[in-house]
Amino acid sequence: MSIAAVVKGLFGRLVSCLLALIVIAPMANAQEKLITFEDVKVISPNAKDEFVQALIEGEDLLEEAGINTRLRMAHFLAQVLTETDGLTRLDENMNYSFDALMRVFSRARVSEAKAREIAGKPQEVANWVYGNMLGNRGQHTNDGWEYRGSGYIQLTGRANFRERGREISLPLENQPELARRVPGGLEAAIAYWTSHSINAAADDHDRLRVRVLINGRAAHGFEQSVIWFNKAWLRVFQHKEGLGFESAVELAESTLTEDVLLFDRILVRGGFLTPDSAGTESVSQETRADALKAYQRERGLPETGELDDATEQALLDPMEWRHLPVGDELAGQVQERDGEQTAVIEFLDSPEPTVLEIAPFTGTNEQLADKRLLPKEGAIFSAAVGQYSDYEMGGKDVEREFFVPFSVIGEDNREVVLDPTNYPSRAIVQISMKQRKGGKDLLCTGTMISPDTVLTAAHCIHSGTVIGSYFVDYRIIPARNTARAPYGRCGAKRGYVLSGWTDALSQAEARYYDLGALKLDCNIGEKTGWLGVRVLADDQVSIPTRVQGYAADRAPAGRQWVSEDKLAYLWELKGFYQNDTFGGTSGSAVTSVEEPDVIVGVHTNGRHGIVEPWSTHNSFTRITPERITRIIEWTND
Repeated sequence: MSIAAVVKGLFGRLVSCLLALIVIAPMANAQEKLITFEDVKVISPNAKDEFVQALIEGEDLLEEAGINTRLRMAHFLAQVLTETDGLTRLDENMNYSFDALMRVFSRARVSEAKAREIAGKPQEVANWVYGNMLGNRGQHTNDGWEYRGSGYIQLTGRANFRERGREISLPLENQPELARRVPGGLEAAIAYWTSHSINAAADDHDRLRVRVLINGRAAHGFEQSVIWFNKAWLRVFQHKEGLGFESAVELAESTLTEDVLLFDRILVRGGFLTPDSAGTESVSQETRADALKAYQRERGLPETGELDDATEQALLDPMEWRHLPVGDELAGQVQERDGEQTAVIEFLDSPEPTVLEIAPFTGTNEQLADKRLLPKEGAIFSAAVGQYSDYEMGGKDVEREFFVPFSVIGEDNREVVLDPTNYPSRAIVQISMKQRKGGKDLLCTGTMISPDTVLTAAHCIHSGTVIGSYFVDYRIIPARNTARAPYGRCGAKRGYVLSGWTDALSQAEARYYDLGALKLDCNIGEKTGWLGVRVLADDQVSIPTRVQGYAADRAPAGRQWVSEDKLAYLWELKGFYQNDTFGGTSGSAVTSVEEPDVIVGVHTNGRHGIVEPWSTHNSFTRITPERITRIIEWTND
């Protein structure tokens, strides 16, 4: 079926819910309640009354936790509904069939023989997959079953039951059933939400960040959580303008069409659709129907080949995401809740750990006698266009030559660098590369960080996501000044990007990991020197920021431009400012005005979308402790 057909079906179900809302909304307004029993049932009609009522009766706890705006409540409910299969159960469903065990679990955890032995036996499945992890004892004990996922935001593992129990003064380790009942399961969820400061992510309407804080760096269940958020906002919270400042217009991206793409991505994760066909009109009716039938067959549902109510509910089941293998795509955002990871014990008399960083180096400044661009280079640069990330442009189908960016904000305050052979300007390089498909020449900026390593944006190396591709035919020219290349040029023999850039299923996910480096085929950095790199600390919001790179819109072409402003927002993985940029500036070093020779971020994109701060600020990829480790590995490779 086409997206239009699926949207039509979803729209019909939405209309039914909205008709119910016509009756319910006046009651909610009359009571001046942020959330009512009826509201929850409109969002999730199958929710159990007992669980919904406990949520409503927990109004004081929610208020105390600061879950007191439309946006925060919509995000909280979205996560709760994701974790509990729409508030239908407060314990993890471990009733896996053989096919589901083989699809959802790693073969390292469940062999084919073991899967045949335990399939359809929930207690045995739990003890096998959760034994010897998350603080549980061995697989021969009952710990896996006793400490299976439980609560409104599900705790898993003996260690987590113990920790959360201490926070809320309930003996959850000794009486794990308390987490699967009300009000204990709700109290534990609110305590988790508060301890991880998730309100801040909700205020930013950063749905990926909220999910990471709930479920760990792999963000499993992200698609389901966005679908639940869309239901909550469209059906209930956008109609309560009088109870909060959040604008329904600003959240208009929560659409039925988005839900269709999200369901496609869930089918991709399950192996029922291929990544290159999901969420596009090119998916034939037969292809999507076959994928849905295969899924319905596995789950024992009527094989309609349609995204009917029963299939939608099954795709939202936590069974679809809870045990998917954990990759590195979101490494560094939040510590993974996995008992197999390293636990660091800090002794009271231990010295402070060493902070990893790269020190700046000014270089020899040895220049070529013949500084002219080669004729071939002049032709390449004159035909090339500035490279933009697909997430800034709004998709892969937009032609870069005709894309109109909004990255010069207000009055253009960029200033030209008259002599780029001065340090640190001479360590700034212009990058040209070519698309593998279509052969277009593109331009980016990078910065020397070692004799043979250039730090830049990931989208200057690879187009991003699991269906992206890398670029070819690199030419790196430090300190280019119109027709002059004072230090010569290098090629690139290797590229590095964060795995979150290439493993992401969408550009919205990938944009948090837009960071990479090029390994050159020469040691030109010995002449130009290089910039240092350090971690950007959490308390550095409002520092004056400096972006220096090769903008493609200013004449004459091939000159460096500098823009200064200040850091406005700082998230775990991104930073936001209003420094003026343009195509070709991607990959530029972000430094502070006071410390222009030390990189704290890499410029990635201009304003885009309709949600702040993405829609009002340009942004950069932040250097974090985990990322400085990766960068040092790249320089040493």
